[in-house]
Amino acid sequence: MIRHQLPAYSPVSAKAVLLAAGQLSGLGEDPRPALRALLQREYGASSVVLCGSGTQALMFAIQEARLRVDAKAPVALPAFSCFDVASAAIGANALVSLYDLDPDTLSPDLGSLERALRAGAGVVVVAPLYGIPVDWHALTTLTKRYEAVLVEDAAQGHGASWKGKRLGALGDTAILSFGRGKGWTGGRGGAILRSDSAGLPSSGFLEAEFSRRVAVSIGVAALWALARPEIYGLPVSIPALRLGETTYWPPRPVRAMTRVAATTLLATHEASRKEANIRQSNATALIAAIGDSPQVRPIPAQGCRAAGYLRLPVRAPKGMASFLNAQRALHVGITPSYPMSLAALPQLAGRLVAPEGEWPGAQTLVRELVTVPTHSRLRARDLIEIIGILRTVESI
Repeated sequence: MIRHQLPAYSPVSAKAVLLAAGQLSGLGEDPRPALRALLQREYGASSVVLCGSGTQALMFAIQEARLRVDAKAPVALPAFSCFDVASAAIGANALVSLYDLDPDTLSPDLGSLERALRAGAGVVVVAPLYGIPVDWHALTTLTKRYEAVLVEDAAQGHGASWKGKRLGALGDTAILSFGRGKGWTGGRGGAILRSDSAGLPSSGFLEAEFSRRVAVSIGVAALWALARPEIYGLPVSIPALRLGETTYWPPRPVRAMTRVAATTLLATHEASRKEANIRQSNATALIAAIGDSPQVRPIPAQGCRAAGYLRLPVRAPKGMASFLNAQRALHVGITPSYPMSLAALPQLAGRLVAPEGEWPGAQTLVRELVTVPTHSRLRARDLIEIIGILRTVESI
């Protein structure tokens, strides 16, 4: 089938594509100072460093944080997370201690995190999944007790907030990611934000090679042309593109964000804000429609937290195998989450210094978590079909 719903969507206009292509020459006004100023205003940051990707930004943030505490101290990572989080820690040449997540909220299990801190973790990376905010007060209280540095990885947090502060503005050090499907995209790119008076050291990052700038420009054009349910089945059918797969990518040297990415971000800023509102509205409707199902449990934001709902996380007893027609579920944009915990990731073998050998919350999420699309390219009949598919789990 050519029609295939997107799991996630970041708006890119034809104008953004043309403006991005115009930056390939490297001539004219550099858009990156304007982007830095925008991020400083919106996130209340004292300093902003723009990087080639979100993974590079997190790698740099981990390196800088370890220098502030103990360059040999392990970094604590969530046991269930995007593989790029592990890649960043490997790129920073850090030992890794894992902590578990609460499968009902996707928040850190504070008891598990404290065990990692007692075992010597000096840096803690917290990565709210799918834009579901965590209790930031509880985390800062715990990490301050152990004099650890807390890094907010808000890569999936676009449009989300906690107590009125947007994700990315909570930590003394925070990172943003602007890759494909991140809510606000530049094709590629990331940023490190500091909100305290210490600021960030001068980056001195090298400019990306011309081939990389061309690749970013082509990627932006592809997002505009192919991120449409009517034809998305074509790129999904090409195995080499690995769309919909969770893949480990080795760390790359940190580079400066390209002008192409910065121009795209400035051009899509307003559209991304509107898109976040639509995601929240659709997620709210989906939660209301399936919230009384005994077998399918959506994970909404709780308390004083507004979720960005990059995708709606849902727990089903057997994950994708819970659906009567798993292939049709994939076609309407329902996708599995991460296929393994970071504890099972081969690339972390030899780096783990975990104080515990099991992470039951992470294993539960590996088995059960699926994600549901929330973006603006869903039609009313798509939402109706998605709700119907989710409700088929009741009869299994």
